Amino acid sequence: MKRNSLIIKIISVMLAVLTLFGTVSVVSFAETADEPVAKTEDVRTRTVNKIVDAARSKIGYYDSLINEFTTWYFGTEKEAQWCAIFVSWCADQGNALGVAVPKRAGVESMRKWFINRGEYYPATTDYVPQKGDIIFINTAVDGTDAVHHVEIVTETGFIMNKKVKNVKCIGGNTSDLNYNGSEYVTEKVRPVSSSRATIVGYAHPSYEKTTSILNLFIMIADDTMPSFFKQLYSKFITLIDMISDLMAKQPVEQIVIF
Repeated sequence: MKRNSLIIKIISVMLAVLTLFGTVSVVSFAETADEPVAKTEDVRTRTVNKIVDAARSKIGYYDSLINEFTTWYFGTEKEAQWCAIFVSWCADQGNALGVAVPKRAGVESMRKWFINRGEYYPATTDYVPQKGDIIFINTAVDGTDAVHHVEIVTETGFIMNKKVKNVKCIGGNTSDLNYNGSEYVTEKVRPVSSSRATIVGYAHPSYEKTTSILNLFIMIADDTMPSFFKQLYSKFITLIDMISDLMAKQPVEQIVIF
């Protein structure tokens, strides 16, 4: 009994400390050190590359609405649209889940997360997408800013084709290169606006600003860390993310902890 009580106290202290200081930037530590722990650009570049590499490692993947990504998200075999889940999974591979990218199953919920942090840019602005950004897409092409699909930008800048702006990106729960089906992982050069879909906006995650102490530890120990600890950390991040949404009085959509 005493042992259980001690464990509960330790966990409570850890939760309090990580909740309060989980978003402390690596930069703030670097400013007080004789030699910087890591340059902000290095942190961002490493994180973005890991996320994009994880996404590209799944190119050609095809499965039903119950698959390895939905199982990762829900912790059980449950059917779901999984484009936002795929983005969350990729962020987790880059150790950015809950730190720079939320764990979400809902596309609109994910967009709101970035809007609340001032990291969302409508496509009608002059913003130029960067590698690692997240794009939000309207597949109804109904002239509204409603979003139904989300993907990860894999190349900085616009690709011009006959004066048409395009963005290179990769997503899950989408069609193949011939626009067949809807349950593939595919990398495409998407027009900003077409008869099939319209890019509504871009999220520019703060990969370089919100690397927490615990997340930095995970980045360093990434190659040797037991998978169980990574899974536990992922669930912890989901819990903190959910609490943050509740504190901000934002609706929590499709968040599953266990």
